[in-house]
Amino acid sequence: MELVLIGSGNIATVLGKSFYERGISIKQVYSQNIIHAQQLANQIGAIAIDQLSAISPQADAYIMAVSDHAIAPIAASLKLGNQLLVHTAGSVSQDVLSQASSNYGVFWPMKMIRKGQEGMGSVQIVIDGSSNSNKSYLSNLARLIGAQVAFANNDQREKLHLMAVVCSNFTNHLYHLAADYCKKNNLDFSLLYSIISQTAAGIQGEDPATTQAGPAFRGDIATMEKHLMLLKEEPVLLDFYREFSKSIQDLNRDEGK
Repeated sequence: MELVLIGSGNIATVLGKSFYERGISIKQVYSQNIIHAQQLANQIGAIAIDQLSAISPQADAYIMAVSDHAIAPIAASLKLGNQLLVHTAGSVSQDVLSQASSNYGVFWPMKMIRKGQEGMGSVQIVIDGSSNSNKSYLSNLARLIGAQVAFANNDQREKLHLMAVVCSNFTNHLYHLAADYCKKNNLDFSLLYSIISQTAAGIQGEDPATTQAGPAFRGDIATMEKHLMLLKEEPVLLDFYREFSKSIQDLNRDEGK
């Protein structure tokens, strides 16, 4: 099995290393910046290139791990015949690749990935493909690097990506605001790690509606008013507190709790 990596950023780096460590050959690494391509290629025994025209036509699959806006323009510059071409984006249709190859798909790691991390770790890779054989090939590739596999079409994947933003990026933003608040008030943010972990673990295998807690859920107006007073100098957190509390109360009312 031989692959070509198109891209040299976070996802390309972590995927490339994961493939290499499992004995999967990476033939080439492409980047517009040859230095970046060479840095990754040196780590995974590949050849660095900075011209799309230099991409080998002999690989088994081509993994396009680039920014969302770069996928269509790069695909438009490729002519791979029936070679398998995939991208790693959650919110981009697989069909943009049809201009480059008759065999195409998606290989989306549903995880925040940073270039310096060691391996993929525990990860769900969401697969789609223009044929069942493409889906099967990509599923096997994902399992070779220890990933769990899920399937989603363009519409499903777009909505999953949206909810991934809500569950991960928005949540992290709240952590950021909480950490800033703790710093301003001489509090140790690490004391909240336990409840953060407990909350994330608690919804696994449970309906989040059944694990909701807190003053808004209980209708504890006195505590909520005290919290609002504590946030009077924090307009962003104050707005979040009000909106989230109202949403929790509205959902409880709608669900008859």
